[in-house]
Amino acid sequence: MEIEQRQCGECTVCCSGALIGEAYGNRFGPKPCIFLVENKCTIYETRPQTCRNYQCAWLQGLLPEWMKPSECGVLISVEGTTQQYLKVMPLHTDALTPEIIKWLDKWTKENNTYYRIANEN
Repeated sequence: MEIEQRQCGECTVCCSGALIGEAYGNRFGPKPCIFLVENKCTIYETRPQTCRNYQCAWLQGLLPEWMKPSECGVLISVEGTTQQYLKVMPLHTDALTPEIIKWLDKWTKENNTYYRIANEN
């Protein structure tokens, strides 16, 4: 059975300032990308390679469907070179629900890794 490749669709959370990067010489993060207009990427078809290369953990298929960033309010990325971990970036203060924390705790235990909540010491 072939698994369908996930698509960003209407999700533009990575462009909204959650990530730090550059698109055509214009820095973004913590402010949104200047090419993000009315929650749509105006350069999606011609976006730079750095944007094309980024895949959040949901897009990679590591998270359940209900944890799509635009739906749950949390952007999760795979980080680290020697030991990979999940970087959890809540988009608002109440985004990290007990359901999300429970899922992360279970997943990281099963996969012998950890997660780190961004902006926490």
